[in-house]
Amino acid sequence: MRARWLCVTLATFSLSAAPRDPFQPLASPACPPPDTLTHWRLQGVLGRGASLRAWLVAPQGARVAVASATPLPLVGWQLGAITPRSLTLTTGRGCAPQRITFSLKGGTCVQDDTSADGVRPARAGAGQQQPAAQP
Repeated sequence: MRARWLCVTLATFSLSAAPRDPFQPLASPACPPPDTLTHWRLQGVLGRGASLRAWLVAPQGARVAVASATPLPLVGWQLGAITPRSLTLTTGRGCAPQRITFSLKGGTCVQDDTSADGVRPARAGAGQQQPAAQP
């Protein structure tokens, strides 16, 4: 009698289960897909030695502070490395390995040509006419 109920229960569960598509990857609940970081950029890096802090800017303008001592608010990403000129993020263990590196553009101590309002600043001597050469 007990064996009959066991067979009926197993048959019921096996008939109600949906077949898995063999061409689709297995879903892994331990590894959520990481946030997409397309069009994000590194705004700057500040600090010295092991106390470096970086700022990432999202396409919408939101800023995210990144430091080795604080957890990232970006789902699925971990801090890989931070240098005075770059920031590397990696996915967590157990996930499909991904790595993205953000780098600062320009050289050290380079300043933009435009001010905050988008107008080029006047340079010394700009707009002044040079005296004509004497024959």
